[in-house]
Amino acid sequence: MSGVSAVLIRGDGIGPEVVGSAVEVMAAAGAEIDWVDLPAGAAAYEEFGDPVPPRTREAVREIGVGLKGPMGNPMSGYAGPNQTLRGVIEAFANVRSVRHYPHGGHARWPGLDVAIIRDQTEDLTRGASQRTADGDTGIAMKVTTRTAAERVTRFACTWAVEHGQERITIGHLAPSQRATDGLFLESALAVATEFPSLSVREEAVDPLCTHLLQDPTGYQILLTPNVYGGILCGVLAGLAGSVGLMPGGIFGPGGALFEAGHGSAPKYAGADTANPVGCILSGAMLLDHVGQGTVADRIRRAVHDAIVEGSSSTRDLGGGGGTTAFTKRCRDLLG
Repeated sequence: MSGVSAVLIRGDGIGPEVVGSAVEVMAAAGAEIDWVDLPAGAAAYEEFGDPVPPRTREAVREIGVGLKGPMGNPMSGYAGPNQTLRGVIEAFANVRSVRHYPHGGHARWPGLDVAIIRDQTEDLTRGASQRTADGDTGIAMKVTTRTAAERVTRFACTWAVEHGQERITIGHLAPSQRATDGLFLESALAVATEFPSLSVREEAVDPLCTHLLQDPTGYQILLTPNVYGGILCGVLAGLAGSVGLMPGGIFGPGGALFEAGHGSAPKYAGADTANPVGCILSGAMLLDHVGQGTVADRIRRAVHDAIVEGSSSTRDLGGGGGTTAFTKRCRDLLG
């Protein structure tokens, strides 16, 4: 095959299974991708003493696009590989999408189709934290800069225009977090004036969660700082019925890496029970990114039809199938 080069990182836990599923389905759909298979994660640390070996970093930096499986972030032992890879491409924006599929699990809202776009560089996750000497008090610094807030907002507005969306809701707690969320909101609203075709409004995170639970169908894109975005991803995944349905990607000036919105779930590794949909749809996002949108649409149709049929769906979707069965059904639907 002669196509677009892309890095392939299989990850930890269920990662190799769901990434393998995505690669199979993408090939069946006619994707023209030349994969560069590279190590990262726990196995890479065991073999090379580095969870993201230099050759992996160099390839990600050179190629600038890839599909990665979930990887664990250990509390000790070595630095988290996800953070390292974000640094390689200077990722500043995370996109995750959630939509309704009719299935036998706990899907609640037909019409649900929301993208969450959040900053990846600041907020409480920047790492400025410590405990006092007696260990009884933890202190964390929440960081917000105008530059980062404007950058992620401009990304979100451009994403909306390019994907035919009209509505962005900024989630915040500006009334109580005036110095940080207040600055984020102020910066975001200023950038939004550059995009007159969009309807941009703001909503405090607590009523936003209430309204999403009551009826999420009026929302299209949610724009937030890092922490709120992660929480809202969980809320929306619950409304869709499974975190296994959530694709995503991280974006920066050095490239884009696409990944499902779930973790590595090591206790299910090798059990052939993992839902591969999030990773398959992350592969479709990669194809959109490299100009193979027609193939990506074929994949999304096959995934939708396989879920609706239900016979091969995984248990979280109310079915009795597994990773292999669902992957095979998608391949069959793709002809």
